[in-house]
Amino acid sequence: MEWKKLIPRPRSKFLLVECPSCGNAQIVFSHASRVVKCNVCGNDLAIPRGGKAQIRGKVVRVYG
Repeated sequence: MEWKKLIPRPRSKFLLVECPSCGNAQIVFSHASRVVKCNVCGNDLAIPRGGKAQIRGKVVRVYG
């Protein structure tokens, strides 16, 4: 048996997202349940959609 089938892995990840307006890079949860705003300019980076969040920026790196 394969261990990957026996042990479930989470589908959620942490993402390094670059803000489209100011270029600030910020870590965002892929299944965010609240609106995530940029720490520099206040632009929306992630909008919750009842599961996986809508990412409004360029995903630079995926963690996990």
